[in-house]
Amino acid sequence: MPPKNKRATQAQNNDGDEQPFQAVILTDSYDERFLPISHEMPRCLMPLCNIPLIEYTLEVLAIADVVEVFIVCTSHIETIKAYFENSSWMSPQCKLNVQIVQTPDAMSVGDALRELDARQLITSDFILTIGDLVSNIKLDKALEAHRARKKTDKNSIMTMVLKETTRTHPSRPKDNTGVFVLDPKTERCLFYEPVTALPRKGRFEMSPEIFENRTQVEFRNDLVDPRLDICSVEVPALLSENFDWQRHRRDFLHGILTSDILGKTVYTHIVSEPYVARIENEQLYATVSKHILNRWAFPVVPETNLKQGDDYEFSRGNIYKSGNVSLSRSCMIDEDVQIGSGSVIGQSTRIAHSVIGRNCNIGDNVVLEGAFLWDGCVIEKNCKVTKSILANNVTLLEGTTIEKGSLVSVGVSLGPKEDIPKYSKLSLEPQPKNSIFADDSDEEEEEEDDHQRVLTGKHAPVYFWVDRVGDDDEEDVRNTKLGGLAFDMADLVLEDHELSDSASEIGDFSDVESDSGSIGGAWNLDSSVTTAKQSADFKNEIAQTIGRALEENHSVDTAALEITGLRMSSNGTYTEVREVLIPALIDHIDIANPVSSMKLVFNKWGPLITKVTHSLDDQAHVLLTLQNYCASRDAFTKLFAGALQLLYHADVVDEDAVMKWYTSEAAKSGTPAERKLREKSTAFIEWLNDAEEESDEDSDDE
Repeated sequence: MPPKNKRATQAQNNDGDEQPFQAVILTDSYDERFLPISHEMPRCLMPLCNIPLIEYTLEVLAIADVVEVFIVCTSHIETIKAYFENSSWMSPQCKLNVQIVQTPDAMSVGDALRELDARQLITSDFILTIGDLVSNIKLDKALEAHRARKKTDKNSIMTMVLKETTRTHPSRPKDNTGVFVLDPKTERCLFYEPVTALPRKGRFEMSPEIFENRTQVEFRNDLVDPRLDICSVEVPALLSENFDWQRHRRDFLHGILTSDILGKTVYTHIVSEPYVARIENEQLYATVSKHILNRWAFPVVPETNLKQGDDYEFSRGNIYKSGNVSLSRSCMIDEDVQIGSGSVIGQSTRIAHSVIGRNCNIGDNVVLEGAFLWDGCVIEKNCKVTKSILANNVTLLEGTTIEKGSLVSVGVSLGPKEDIPKYSKLSLEPQPKNSIFADDSDEEEEEEDDHQRVLTGKHAPVYFWVDRVGDDDEEDVRNTKLGGLAFDMADLVLEDHELSDSASEIGDFSDVESDSGSIGGAWNLDSSVTTAKQSADFKNEIAQTIGRALEENHSVDTAALEITGLRMSSNGTYTEVREVLIPALIDHIDIANPVSSMKLVFNKWGPLITKVTHSLDDQAHVLLTLQNYCASRDAFTKLFAGALQLLYHADVVDEDAVMKWYTSEAAKSGTPAERKLREKSTAFIEWLNDAEEESDEDSDDE
């Protein structure tokens, strides 16, 4: 596409010497998320709250110091071109000079940027992002910091914009994250390590040189990475010189930070107030939709009417309706609901926490809970959809049920009276044998099952798709499931060794090693990595996780997995976990019926305690925590002796641990209430001693 005349004019109108930024939006993530829908339509045009995703991304750039935007397309090129040809972004009045760049042969982010370098399109520093960014951020401060930094550090090539959150914030993906090692004084990124949820990562290696001449280093795993980078003009050229750098973080960033030859530096710009998220998987699609309906991203809310012709109005309960909507008198619209123009809702239908697209026809007695219906969907009477995505023009015939976590692709018709199981992925097209981005020549080498599951009936054949990963040895299909829509961790298949914690898991930084061996004393810095605030935040998050497990009656293995993931990501300790777990279990006991209730609690959750205790000292700490907590509340003082005996008989603590606790200075020198509880346990201690003596006598007799 030829450049517009306004590009030169806008550059001339820039008063300073600084050249305006360019921007690059990648419309492909080069993964297989959102299949089969993303196989049939571009991910960047998928609607989020009835607005194509790329519109949110362009709005971020429209208020920044950006003149020229390159939309880089690898798949669905003609569809994206057609969309922009009818878009106001292409009008002469638009501030942005938007150009479509076709890269049909690109297989990765690295390939796409190498193509830009080959065409010499990048002539200034540029903003690099993906077409699924949703944010209300103003980039002016980040852009200014990037420019200022380049004047003092000529080797600076990139500034990553990162969002500071809690470690369990819903905008963080469940399937993968990353550890950023930073110099807090300069905001320079010293090291980066990607971390996937599964398989568990025991440790990572880093050079001791990172700690040279630095009194303070931060290890950050509390950052949302929206892949929003401010890059120098050198970045595409560096990728052209290193063809093995395919992925932007795992390859390019890691390669730059670990190279002894290039000498390039990367910095971060960390924000806390703006809303920043990426729709990188189905989990975040549902999460960010909810955040927009709940006005977390204000002014990015439906009634802003980003798309021309929209006329949404906000009403109580976070309900957003277009003016041209037909609602029956008896339908029930609960909170967090958006209904697009031209849609019709039938009698006695209930809709909650859902987004309904334009021109949808929903019949009588339909239940939509956490559903996302895109434009033109038809739902006949007595259907039910739970936490699922139905793409454009999907039809559900009478009495059809869609269970949670399902994705139904464009034009699919189902029913009547069909029950679609949870996590189903349905399409009118059969699933290709190869990865979407794989070379067709590899097809002969694959051993695939030719018998793909098919639904037949009063509709066209509908094919079930399954989760797959490419040829990357580091990928695990279970991570795809974790990032799925409404996936329940209780359904995750784990190996035995993945159910238990170990001190060598990532997060225990004392085990970090480098190529030169253990760095050991390198941690004796002026400022500790783990602060009191971080510990308090971790305990608060653990309390929420345990509370949810107790209330929802999770399995012990599921609760242990959630605790492990949180401990790993937060660099928490088992001591902190036990200090939260024991009080939570005591609080869960029904004081009105303490004996039977306490037995139920410890019989069910005792094994969870054993998963966070690994030594005699750990078991003694369990009893000390129990003593301290029961003594702090008058209502619980009567529970202590019984709980002590139950923990012993359930093999949560053994005899040596009980004795170690009883004789410890911590147990003896507490508050008067704590000492009183210890005294009450004396009878049980004497019983243990007597039992041991009898056991010894029996052994002597033999």
